[in-house]
Formats: sequence, structure tokens, C-alpha cells
Amino acid sequence: MLITDTSLKDKLLNNCTHREIIIKFPDDDIADIGSGNIIAESFELTHSICDGNEFVLGGCIAGQLTVQVIGIEQALNNKRINVFLKCTYLSDVLYPSSTLYPSDTLFPGTVSNTYEIQLFSGTIDSSLRQKNRSVKEIIAYDDMYAMSNISCKNWFLGLVQYTITQQSTSLNDLKKDILDQLDIALDRNANRKLRVGFNDKSVLNTTYDVANNAVNDKVTLLDLFKDYCELNALFGVIDNEGAIKTVQLYQVLDDGSTAKKDISETIPSYKDLTFEEYTTRPINRIRFTYNKDKKFDYGYSSGKESWYISNNGLTACLSDIGSIVTAFSQNGKNYIFNDLYSYRPFSAEVFARWWIEPGDRVVIKTGYNDTETVDSFVFSRTIKGINGMSVTIKAGGVEYLGKDEITDGSELSTNKLG
Repeated sequence: MLITDTSLKDKLLNNCTHREIIIKFPDDDIADIGSGNIIAESFELTHSICDGNEFVLGGCIAGQLTVQVIGIEQALNNKRINVFLKCTYLSDVLYPSSTLYPSDTLFPGTVSNTYEIQLFSGTIDSSLRQKNRSVKEIIAYDDMYAMSNISCKNWFLGLVQYTITQQSTSLNDLKKDILDQLDIALDRNANRKLRVGFNDKSVLNTTYDVANNAVNDKVTLLDLFKDYCELNALFGVIDNEGAIKTVQLYQVLDDGSTAKKDISETIPSYKDLTFEEYTTRPINRIRFTYNKDKKFDYGYSSGKESWYISNNGLTACLSDIGSIVTAFSQNGKNYIFNDLYSYRPFSAEVFARWWIEPGDRVVIKTGYNDTETVDSFVFSRTIKGINGMSVTIKAGGVEYLGKDEITDGSELSTNKLG
């Protein structure tokens, strides 16, 4: 949630008189691109933590910005940009008079305010001229895209051989090594806003032969970071200011237990709304692969709910993952089971609520008697347009995870919750 001040959100939603986008170039001597050079309704910004039809932990999906600019002659490819939204809003409403009686003039009691916030930080991937040669279409991605282009099989196997097999190396150590490699590739230090993962202290157990036999030939830094996030029930994102950040859909309560995230936004109206008739079933069984293709199952053996079946590439390279997988429920804290990730899949176009982010929990009032509200998480958010701004938020999902692979508890063996 980019804004938590309810009063400010109300003013930006109801009293906003003008919005503009400003594109700044922090590393280059290029003038800012403002509203005079931006085709307003071409602006589109998408961020996601889960964009498939089934729920999966980890995230690490590159944010994408698309916008058309006019009259810009400089070469823009590979330029670093920061994109800001500037809103002008009225702090009060206009009154027809300063007294109880009408007058010929409006009482000048309103105050015009401005609010500016950064929405995106990334690198321009392309800036092709359109049929109208004065127009360029900019497509930019955040640093998750850069991570996806950094192949690292040889580096990872070297890390296994000379570090992981030689000393106690934790998931947290691996995370630091991954992000250090990103800094080297980018030739700058990326800002980081990372939560402490519940599995961070878990030690990686493997041998070079096991890892070499299991590692994907095309593995990238993004793949490894996503695997790390999944093992901590986190989602990796690049936030609005360009920092590498991890978010979660649960919260840690005062008693140390975990619960579903609090509601971030209640939405009373919408332009368009579709939703499923079901909420996703609670997860009560999980399966992770290790030692290339062995399976470690953990969870409840009774009842038919959902199996969370992972194809985590990092655990496939480990010879033992028992302590890692069982950490999803430990010391009274639950990070995946029961209804923690139960939600209603939906898609909604709402009115200019650009401050909603992936990872927020929202409640939408439907206007129907049979299903009065949609209680769900936001997995994807797309902002379109500037002054005619619309925001599409989504959460895909199926009623049962893993229903086609596993339908009973026979495969659980002895790895059960107590």
C-alpha cells in the first residue's frame, strides 16, 4: 500500500483536479520528460507477484512500464529512469458564498495542494519510433528483468563446491551471495528492503555431485532468488523506488503466531468486476523436490484440501530438505497451512486507486446479495492512463491446488504435522 493515510486517499480520489507523469533520468544529463511530451492515455504500468492461473509463492516478476512520448530526440535505450506521479487536489470544496446567502462569486476558500510520489524505477529496454515518427514508445523494466538475464550455473556450482560443501551455509547466506552477484552485474549497489525469512537460518545440505546433477543449465539469478523467497513464503519485488523488497501475505501477531494479512483497502465501487463462485481451499499438504527428483511431503493426512506442489530448483540441488520443509509450520507459527492463503479469485477495474500494490489484501463490495463482498489478495495491478486513470487489480487461482496430481494422503508417509 503506497499510501496509508485514509484522509489523503479520499482527497486524491474525490478532489483530484489534475495528474501528470514525470520521467527523470538520474544517471544521465537528459531533461525530465513531463506532461507536455507524454501521450497521457498511453501510460501503462504493471506490477505482479503471481500472474499465473494457480497460486505460487516466490513472486519475482519484473515490473513493466509502457508509455509513448513525443518530440524526444535523444537515444533512450538502456537509460535508467525514475517515474513520478504528481497529483493536484483541492483540500476543501467550493462554496457559492462566504455567508448563508448566495452571491455572484465563488468563495475562494479552497486550497490547491500537490502530492508527488515515485511509482517506478527501472531501465529502458526499447524506445521505438511509431508510424508517426515524432512519437517513441518507451518500454522499461525494473531490476527483476536484469536478474532474469544473468545466467549463473557455473557461479552456483562454484559456490557449492568451494563454500556450501565446506562450511555451514544458510539460506540467508545464499540470499546475500545472490544479491552481491546482482550488484556486480549492475555495477552499482541495489537498495534492499528485505524481511527476515523464517527459514533464513536453515543450513543448505548438498554435495557437488548432487547439485551438478540437478541444477538447470539455464538457471539465472532470478530463479535462485525466487527459490529463496518461496522457501520463506515471501514474494520478491522491486518497489516503487527501485529497492529489492520482499513482501508477505501473512502477519506476525503479538503472540508470535501468524495470521492472514489485515485488510489494506475496502473498495465500495468499481467500473467492472468478475469473480469466482468459490474461495481457494486451505492448503494442508506440501511437496518439495530434493536430490533432483526425490519428493519430501509434509502436512495433514486427513481430509481433501489442497496440495502445494513446488518445483523449487534450489531444493532439487540439495541432498536433504527435511528441516527446511518442516519449518513451514514450527513453534506455533504457520506459514502456509489452513486458510492463510484462502482467497476469492477475481478481476476488477476500479477508480484511480493507484496506491494499491501487489501483496495488499482488499475487500470489494459487490452490490449483490448472494456474495456481498470479495475478500482477496492483489496479485497483479495495472495502472492505465493519467488523467483518465483506471486501475485493474487481479488474483488468479483454482479451488484445489494439486488436485490432478494427488487426491488422498497415501503419499504423506511419516512426514506429518504433529
